[in-house]
Amino acid sequence: MLYHYTSIQALEGILRESPSEKGLCFWASRYDCFGDKEEYKIGIETIKALLPKVENKLQSDRRVASTFDWNSIKENIMLPMPYVISLTKRCDNDHMWENYADHGHGVVLALDETKKVSFEGMPHMIMLKPCIYKAKVSNEELFKEIETEYFNGAFGMLTGPKKEFALGLLKDYPQVFVKLIAMYLLGYAAPRIKEKKYYREEEVRIIIPSQRPNSEVLFLLDQFKKTKILDINIEDMLYMVKDEKRREKRDGEFVYYRELYLPSAVLNKVYIKDAKQLSIIENILAHKGFGDREIIMIK
Repeated sequence: MLYHYTSIQALEGILRESPSEKGLCFWASRYDCFGDKEEYKIGIETIKALLPKVENKLQSDRRVASTFDWNSIKENIMLPMPYVISLTKRCDNDHMWENYADHGHGVVLALDETKKVSFEGMPHMIMLKPCIYKAKVSNEELFKEIETEYFNGAFGMLTGPKKEFALGLLKDYPQVFVKLIAMYLLGYAAPRIKEKKYYREEEVRIIIPSQRPNSEVLFLLDQFKKTKILDINIEDMLYMVKDEKRREKRDGEFVYYRELYLPSAVLNKVYIKDAKQLSIIENILAHKGFGDREIIMIK
């Protein structure tokens, strides 16, 4: 079981009328909209420092560690940007209750990750990954994680539905192949690496890498219509890239996000701390078609 801490107001937006297969709607926030603007930079610079040890036996023109340059990456609008939904491992985390559940007046949703979920219409790989906290793990453990993700990226291409295409790249265009591995690391390894000060969050992330909907990306994708690359339907990708949402904060800044729908069956229980909120939560659940979910009081 994984847990999502949130406010009562946000709960009303997350729950969609059951028994629809789109019973839960979560917002995956774009990484550059996070409060900590340095977080993605930390992940990228950590990979840059440790990746040469993975690549030490490769020819120099097949190494990609040097491409993990923060200044180049943050300015490159063609690169995918991770969109993230934050979950955690415990329902009784006081730090999370205080900071992410309206100072204890909100709720925690218990989500059963064993339920089968279809991400129809979302061509990107969506992954569930635990965060790694620097200084809470050794450099050797960090290196092992990056090495594992490096080979996960390669293995995924070589065993996937377009493995013949990937094998051809590896044989004839190895520089392109390793750049695709770099993209994988950028999407799924860099967003997992956080500073030690956040370790109490015990965070597990749903990660959705996607390009931002700018004119250059949309033009390029439009040129590939009615074709398939690595078994991805370009029409679906074009729709997904365009389907970025935004909302305005009180300070006038915009937050950019994507909606991720999960089936109703994923919601297992609801936890609360404030007994005064019980009737409100019961009414919301009943109105949204989730009235059979157990509500548990945490002291």
